[in-house]
Amino acid sequence: LPTLVGYLAAGVALSLAGVESNDFIKAAGDFGVTLLLFTVGLHINLRSLMQPQVIGVGAIHLFISTLVFGLLLRAFGLAPVAALLLAIGLGFSSTVLTAKSLDARGELDSYHGRLAIGILILQDVVAVVLLIVAGDGSPTLWSVGLLALPLARPLLIKMLYAVGRDELMLIYGLLLALGIGWLFEIAGLDAKLGALVIGILLAGDARSDELYNKLWALKELFLVGFFLEIGLGGLPDARGWAIIGLLLLILPLKGVLFFALTVLFKLRARTAFLSAISLTAYSEFALILVVG
Repeated sequence: LPTLVGYLAAGVALSLAGVESNDFIKAAGDFGVTLLLFTVGLHINLRSLMQPQVIGVGAIHLFISTLVFGLLLRAFGLAPVAALLLAIGLGFSSTVLTAKSLDARGELDSYHGRLAIGILILQDVVAVVLLIVAGDGSPTLWSVGLLALPLARPLLIKMLYAVGRDELMLIYGLLLALGIGWLFEIAGLDAKLGALVIGILLAGDARSDELYNKLWALKELFLVGFFLEIGLGGLPDARGWAIIGLLLLILPLKGVLFFALTVLFKLRARTAFLSAISLTAYSEFALILVVG
């Protein structure tokens, strides 16, 4: 089993023992997810993402999933707007779990891995828009300035070579992930999206692989906090177990739909199967909507 299952189980065990989540665990988890998305971005080739298969499969799957979940939630008595927002959230797949599992198997650079990450990025863009619609805030005028980030790529690459191959490279990577994330947060956007974007800007250069290797162990360490925090939420009540059971029954249909759409776009059955397996999960984004 993946180690993340053990971290989740450890969180549940600690919760049953009376331990509660705290600011340190939450901060460690957020930092781990930020580093994860930054390192995922370092492996992304934008040309491979702008494929009809990525846009077509991602958009059609999200539309059908939203329709199905929306009708189901309306049947449970949710208001139309709430049902729509939550239905979109349930249509997403988990960026954290998918990227973590692909990375653990060494499949981030495979075709089905790039296809899965491309679909997740498409979902992340929709998620940012949805957070803006559902939340009280909105992007500020500073967000327009973020469009100039690609112009800074030559300077960022030059500095990457200037820092050498030792601990300065590690510090430089951390500053980029957290610093650009901070700029996105100031602009009213998700800081983690900023880490992903800056990683994508550095991708394609020979030194980006070295930077990825430098950050790998640190990313794995802090991701423990993310899965522990979920486990520390404890066990659900009877109604919660009923909802979990219903969602688990529906979950395989998400994978079947991913597989069918990928085959429809004339990809090999093996590629369709592997990408569908990677994407068959619910996103933590739905939890964010519920808590919000």
